[in-house]
Amino acid sequence: MAHALTLVQLDLRDLAAPEPMERILDCLRTLQRGERLVAQTPLFPAPLLPILDQWGFAYRVRDTEAGNACIAICHVADRHVLEPPQAA
Repeated sequence: MAHALTLVQLDLRDLAAPEPMERILDCLRTLQRGERLVAQTPLFPAPLLPILDQWGFAYRVRDTEAGNACIAICHVADRHVLEPPQAA
C-alpha cells in the first residue's frame, strides 16, 4: 500500500511568465524526498518539464476546466505514489 507524500501547495495563477516557473524552481531547491509540490499555474508549464526531467523530478500535469494547469511534482524516487493532481 502506497503512503501519501507531504503536500506543499502553490497558487501561481495570477502571476505573469516567467514568475510561476521561477517560483516552482525555487521551491524545488528545498523539496525533500517524501514531499510533493502541487502548483496551480496560469498556463500549461511546457518550458518547465525538461528542467524537471534534468533535475530528477517526476511530475503529472493536467489542464483545468478554467483554462489553467495543475502540476504535481515529487522526486523520481517517490514517483510510485504520485497521483494526478486535483485542482483546489
